[in-house]
Amino acid sequence: MNVMVSCGAVVAVVCVMSAHAGAEKPGGKSARSGKASPAPLVWPLPPEPPRIRYVRSYQGVNDFKPAKKPSKFALMLLGPSDAQGQSDTLVKPYGVAVSSRGTLFVADTAARRAFAFDPDAQKVAFVGNDGAGRLTKPIGVAVDGRDIVFVADATLKRVFAYGPDGRLVLAIGHDGELLNPSGLAIDRIRHRLYVADAGQHQIRSYSTLDGAPQQTIGRRGAEDGEFNFPTNLSVDRLGQLYVADTLNFRIQVFDVEGRFVRALGTLGDTPGSLNRPKGVGVDSDGHIYVVDASFNNFQIFDGQGQLLLFVGAGGRNPGEFFLPAGMSVDEQDRLYVADQGNSRVQVFQYLKGATR
Repeated sequence: MNVMVSCGAVVAVVCVMSAHAGAEKPGGKSARSGKASPAPLVWPLPPEPPRIRYVRSYQGVNDFKPAKKPSKFALMLLGPSDAQGQSDTLVKPYGVAVSSRGTLFVADTAARRAFAFDPDAQKVAFVGNDGAGRLTKPIGVAVDGRDIVFVADATLKRVFAYGPDGRLVLAIGHDGELLNPSGLAIDRIRHRLYVADAGQHQIRSYSTLDGAPQQTIGRRGAEDGEFNFPTNLSVDRLGQLYVADTLNFRIQVFDVEGRFVRALGTLGDTPGSLNRPKGVGVDSDGHIYVVDASFNNFQIFDGQGQLLLFVGAGGRNPGEFFLPAGMSVDEQDRLYVADQGNSRVQVFQYLKGATR
């Protein structure tokens, strides 16, 4: 496997990344306007070949259309927000997932909605917004190969599944079964849904076809295969499960049978260590991405847990974060990071095979 950077030491990578904290810099001129266009925001800085490129961010219904101010009459009649206290823009996004068609789903605990950003149709819709399976506090989200959207609700302590038409098709978790469901991940080949139950310090799996329970992994503890408030999940192309074992300050990996494989990360405040790991994802080359809410960045490791690169710093500019949470890596190696404190989802691209 090719490493993502050519620096000979992790320290060199860290220095390169620290120098590139945020805002884009002017580059060449646009052929159409003649004005200077911003250079791509990439990591690491030249002369190293770029491996990660900033793409865009998503914030709400106005992403694909000009914002319109409500009329005075509408404000007088309806008030500044809807009767249910919901928001049309992201407030505190947590879980993110992407369908095979490229639709981005975002579970927002404060907006009390699950957003669906469709860049092809240039529109934003909502999942579980009304009727049966109306969401109260969506936190985790995942999408299977049939475009069925699964959303974990932290208040209702259920996972709801919605078809492409938006209708409820499954409700997972009977009374007392799930205490604090959070992150979700799907093994599309085996039709398996994984649910991180932070309150019970376990991972549960269910069939995505009928919601039948399959397996429970782990218990509270610090040994291999045990958890201390697991939060977010990911499944790689081999079906291996990655668990952000947040208060054990590590990522644990399990095979398709639920057996412990390995762990990466230790508590610390230096690059390569973890302090508050949240989102986790894996790209097509097997690189492991870990979002850390304390460091306001995401770190990239190889399969053996060696740090390759880190991206981001605290701030509000593109490529900067404030309390980032969940993440997802799609089939085109685009990286989606829920930037909670900045009320947005930032999108990056892994530049596979990039050269100078």
